[in-house]
Amino acid sequence: MKRASKLTTDASPEPVAKGAKLTVTGKLSRANWEDLAHHGFAGQQVKLQFEKAGTAHYSTVKTVKSGTHGNLSTKVTVTAAGSWR
Repeated sequence: MKRASKLTTDASPEPVAKGAKLTVTGKLSRANWEDLAHHGFAGQQVKLQFEKAGTAHYSTVKTVKSGTHGNLSTKVTVTAAGSWR
């Protein structure tokens, strides 16, 4: 059976200039049926994707693995204007 999962993220600095580093942090968690709460989900791959302004598709920029308590952190260099997910 599948369990509900949740990903929270934050990026800084906002706004970020072209050529600058963007730091993305977050936490991956999944539902625990015993206590009906979400707990950190360790060792899972999470893809950071970018959609360049004026295009219609996202591309994977980086794949990171969630840490011991589901924590995530990575840095990327911004090369163009667009949207992240």
